[in-house]
Amino acid sequence: EKDVMNYVNMIIGIDAKNLGPDKLWTYQDPQTKKLVSIKIDEKFINSVEDRIGLKSNEQKQSFRTTVTKIYGQKMITDPNYNFMDNNTLVKAVTDVRLKSDIAGAGSLVGALSNRTNEDNQKLYSRMIDTMTGKLGYCRTCAEKTIEYFCTQDDSN
Repeated sequence: EKDVMNYVNMIIGIDAKNLGPDKLWTYQDPQTKKLVSIKIDEKFINSVEDRIGLKSNEQKQSFRTTVTKIYGQKMITDPNYNFMDNNTLVKAVTDVRLKSDIAGAGSLVGALSNRTNEDNQKLYSRMIDTMTGKLGYCRTCAEKTIEYFCTQDDSN
């Protein structure tokens, strides 16, 4: 949920007039009413949109406009709206996050693939618990997703 809302806030902030060269954007969180700063990560934004299947800049801009409009309309009636009902967006964000987490830790793939020792098994269990408890995966889908990322060919 947090990563999905980070994506939404990044696409809103990417065109903000007060966005400095450091790509740091400050906005008022509609839920907490507090000022929040977020670093606009264009690589993350593009990865999510590529994962959705948006190839051209026009498609990406159109999607961003749609998400921004939905956000603006929903915030009026439900300040706690979080886009978790947009399965396409949630799946894309989750896939990008999992892929970056795994890519960022080559040893993680090894640990998840080879669960013969206790530490590796604990790590695997913790990932399954996170995916089922916080990300809404069923156990089978969580296991298959980890299996997919652990056997994926890096050349693709």
